[in-house]
Amino acid sequence: MKNNRTIIFRKINSAILNGEANEVARLIDTGLKMSMSAEEILEEVLIPTTRQVAAQFQGAVFYIPDVLLASRAIKAGLHALKPYKRPAGGKRIVIGTVAGDIHDIGKNMVALFLEFAGYEVIDLGVDVTTLDFIQAVKQHKPNLLAMSALLTTTMGEMSNVIEMLYVHQLRDCVKVIVGGGPVTQEFADSIGADAYADNPHEAIKVVHNLLNRHNG
Repeated sequence: MKNNRTIIFRKINSAILNGEANEVARLIDTGLKMSMSAEEILEEVLIPTTRQVAAQFQGAVFYIPDVLLASRAIKAGLHALKPYKRPAGGKRIVIGTVAGDIHDIGKNMVALFLEFAGYEVIDLGVDVTTLDFIQAVKQHKPNLLAMSALLTTTMGEMSNVIEMLYVHQLRDCVKVIVGGGPVTQEFADSIGADAYADNPHEAIKVVHNLLNRHNG
C-alpha cells in the first residue's frame, strides 16, 4: 500500500508540473478509491507541488504559461477533493489583488486552499480598488481581509486600504494579511498588517493561528 501511495503521489506531482489537469483529477480519484484521505493527498502532494511550482517560477525554470497550466492542474486536484473538504467553521475571508495589479495566480491558489481548509472565501478578483475593498468589508463583515500584489508599483495600495479601514472605523473589526511576490514581513509590519504569508501552505497556517487567537 505504501508503494502504491508513493507511485500515485509521484504521478500526481508529475501531472501537475506538466499541466495535465484531467490526469490530476483522475489520479486523485484513484487515490481516494485506494482509501487515501483527502488531507493526506493535500498535505503530501498538492501543497508540496504548489511550493515546487512557485520555486521553479522564481528560479526561472517555469514561466507564466507553465505556472498557469500547473495552477489549473492544482485547481482540478482541489476540485476533485472538494466533496471531502472540511465544513465551514463560520470564519469568513475577503480576498483580492490590489488596484493596478491583474496578477491572480498566487491569489487564486491561496483562495482555493483556504476554502478547502473550511473557510468561507469571498474572492473580489484582481485590480480591486480601495473603495471596493472597503465596501466588501462593510457588506460581508469578514473576519479577515487578504490582499495580494505581485508588483512593487502596486504594493502601496495595501497601505491605502489599511488607512481607509481606519477612516471608516473598520480596522478593529477585521484582521489583515498581505502577500505576493515583492511583499515581505518587513513591508507588512511597516503598513500595519496583522500578518504576512509567502505561499498558500503558509497562508493556511497563518490565517488559522490569527483567527483562532483573535476570534476564539
